[in-house]
Amino acid sequence: SRPSRLRRLPETTRSRATTVVFDYGGVLSLPPDPDSLGRLADRCGLRLGRFLVEWRRWRPAYDRADVGLEGYWSRILEVAGRRADPALLDRLNHEDLMSWGRINERVLGWSRDLRRAGLRTAILSNMPQPLLDLMRADPSFAWFEEFEVKVFSCEVRQLKPEPGIYRTLLDRLGEPAASCVFLDDAEQNVEGARTAGIRAFHFVSDRSDTGALAALTEMGLPPLNKIL
Repeated sequence: SRPSRLRRLPETTRSRATTVVFDYGGVLSLPPDPDSLGRLADRCGLRLGRFLVEWRRWRPAYDRADVGLEGYWSRILEVAGRRADPALLDRLNHEDLMSWGRINERVLGWSRDLRRAGLRTAILSNMPQPLLDLMRADPSFAWFEEFEVKVFSCEVRQLKPEPGIYRTLLDRLGEPAASCVFLDDAEQNVEGARTAGIRAFHFVSDRSDTGALAALTEMGLPPLNKIL
């Protein structure tokens, strides 16, 4: 697998961080599995490129629980002239979990190092309710409970990078924004966190960034070298 990169904040700070907040998709998990995406496209009767357009188009509404399982997949199936039935919806939901289910064990291990060092950890993720329900029922995701605070878009009806979801996170943590570090794979979510006063890094799986490592070390975090 490719190494991971953390891009440095525009401005540096030496103040100590007390809480590290992780996105799920693309940070705690690897990016969506291409094979699973291909199977989803096939089951929807669409070419992969068109499927991905529709898959992304309706995802924000799905993540915020504006539409549910049937509403989300029906919109995609309609493009291919297909109708949703309960058996197909169940297969699509489980395959969707498979696409997002590859855990980044190195990052998960680092989160445990952080807790052993006395830091708090949290999850802030845009995630649809049907997928979250499957994860909570799956013993392989029992590690979710290791994170003290978990904020999922479907439960709070807010999305990154909207300001409200960062306020919800900080309220639940009971921490000032400046004491928190946030890792996300989407630039717009990083910028949203920075606007809220949170020190945020863009997590990209391509190459290491020694500048980011130095900045995180200045905040008092355990070394990240083992995940790079």
